[in-house]
Amino acid sequence: MRKAIAFLLMMFLTIASFSVLNAADKDKSLEFDADVVLSSVMTLADNYINSIAVVLELAAVTEEVASLDWQRIKPLLAKIEGRKPGEVIAWYAKPDGTYYTVDDGLTEENQKDRSYFPKVLAGFTSVGEVVASKSTGQVSTIIAVPIKKNGTVAGILGVSLFTKTLSVQIKTSLGFKNDDIFFALNKDHITVLNIRPQLVFLDPEKQDSPSMTKAVKEMMSKDQGTLEYDFHGKRRVIFRKSPYTNWWYAAGKVIR
Repeated sequence: MRKAIAFLLMMFLTIASFSVLNAADKDKSLEFDADVVLSSVMTLADNYINSIAVVLELAAVTEEVASLDWQRIKPLLAKIEGRKPGEVIAWYAKPDGTYYTVDDGLTEENQKDRSYFPKVLAGFTSVGEVVASKSTGQVSTIIAVPIKKNGTVAGILGVSLFTKTLSVQIKTSLGFKNDDIFFALNKDHITVLNIRPQLVFLDPEKQDSPSMTKAVKEMMSKDQGTLEYDFHGKRRVIFRKSPYTNWWYAAGKVIR
């Protein structure tokens, strides 16, 4: 059983390492069809996040993690980080919110006040929450799974995935041009992904563009649609809400 889990874990680690890069092999830009591009961005991002969730769920049932011994858990998390250097921070948290990272060991911070924490303590996997990392300050989306032992949640395994890095990977993989647009917003109207990574974590309603503020409000009220707004030029996008991350993804073009 243990060997089977280890094999599956390594397999999914490999899938996760390459899931965002599969389009790069084509070495050419997409012919711009907004619906195709939107679907491609959503698929790449959601599948990448899901692949990490699967890795964590597999890891959570190994003997090493079930031991709740940081010295046994650490090598497993180091392998996850090693497959995606510079992209993620992998961590282990206790039910009281104290947590460990590969580089720092037991940190001085606490996760108990994070919005995802009660959900995972209740036994559910959490994806899509966006935070400024307590250990690095970088903007991250959290993937977290419960560690169950004797019918209760005894701890949490998690990954903080840097969304600026993910934005760059998507942009590179799909070969976007200068007047192309993609972005994603979460339920708090915060920019999670953007073709211009420096705009990640900005609130588009605070960028001195009344038409963009209006567009965001409309976007948040629907699961899909089309929008036009002004932000350094007139922009037209189509958008769709992901049922997996609960992010609103958009893709389009600067039209003048």
